[in-house]
Amino acid sequence: MKNIVGQIPRGGNFYQRDRIIHRIYRRLEAGSHIFISAPRRAGKTSIMRFLEDSPQQGYAFLYISVEDVESLEEYFETLSLELLGSKAVSSLVKVSEKAQGFLDEFAKRIKKIRLWSVEVETLQDEPPTYSEEFERLMRDMDTSGFAIVLLIDEFPVALERIAKTHGNEAAVEFLHANRTIRQRAKPGIQFVYTGSIGLPNIARQLDATATINDLNVVEVPPLTQEEGLEFTQKLLDAYQVSCAAGAIVHMLRSIDWLMPFFIQLVVQMLIDEFELHGRPITTETVDLVLEKASNHRNNIYFENYYSRLDKSLPKEEAGLAKQILSRIAEEGEVSNDSLRELSGAARILEILEFDGYIHLRAEAYRFNSPILQRWWVKYADG
Repeated sequence: MKNIVGQIPRGGNFYQRDRIIHRIYRRLEAGSHIFISAPRRAGKTSIMRFLEDSPQQGYAFLYISVEDVESLEEYFETLSLELLGSKAVSSLVKVSEKAQGFLDEFAKRIKKIRLWSVEVETLQDEPPTYSEEFERLMRDMDTSGFAIVLLIDEFPVALERIAKTHGNEAAVEFLHANRTIRQRAKPGIQFVYTGSIGLPNIARQLDATATINDLNVVEVPPLTQEEGLEFTQKLLDAYQVSCAAGAIVHMLRSIDWLMPFFIQLVVQMLIDEFELHGRPITTETVDLVLEKASNHRNNIYFENYYSRLDKSLPKEEAGLAKQILSRIAEEGEVSNDSLRELSGAARILEILEFDGYIHLRAEAYRFNSPILQRWWVKYADG
């Protein structure tokens, strides 16, 4: 198992989280559409890619990132083209002549839309749309004996971009269109959404929570201590790194928030230390590496935590979020009551919790990751 930091581990490099995978399949087998709820760096995309790469029999998973989508029609164009280009879907559909017929007709209609601007259509007053044709396929396609699952990554980002580009009404229409398709889709066609922004929070701001209340939520928690130990040992063994007794346990306790990314980052630096000095990893080595982990050399990994606040929040809210985070980083913990005295803090705290910056414990907010906390003190603006 290679230690991959910053990219999506796939195949033999993916640490399979059996409980989460089983939970997703259990929801799918019950006919649910799913929202995978987890903060950034939790491994959501890796899990989706695993489902796509290693499906159970009778399933075809199609991973689609919609991060750059800015309109409803662009969204359904993306879904339509990815669906038609999927070898997994094509292979599964071939077992049913009827299903293949629906897909072939859909391909013809999509081609017609794409050629609309250069071909003169005389029989229709209005051009066909991707959303209408996609809904028709979802409603009519025969999926007897198999399941097609669309894994839609960064769905909340697309929703926010649509709201910023076209206004809140367009964003609500986008949510309604997705719900309508889910409600009308044939059994065996299912949707799994995820993203590192809180979809429920955005829907609430748009007064449109009813558009997502049919989604079944699956949370991706940090690794357990046992999982973290197994994961770390596999990574170190792959590079033949030896450790003194208690070093790995000490590392995991120090990382505290056992999301795969933070383990992989520290392990990468431990491997560097081992190769440089040729000595077994000790608790002292771990402490040294943990201090280095928050240095500027890792800005590439942490700056996004800072910059995304400006990208995803209005200027005043982004400023308040930075103010709250800087205070928590400097003080270690800040009481819930004192933070909620700030105007607008309740919404910001909810966003920061969902996005994986902080958590509430014993009526006080703390950073999830001590590494991120140290980086924030050193390099983030107050």
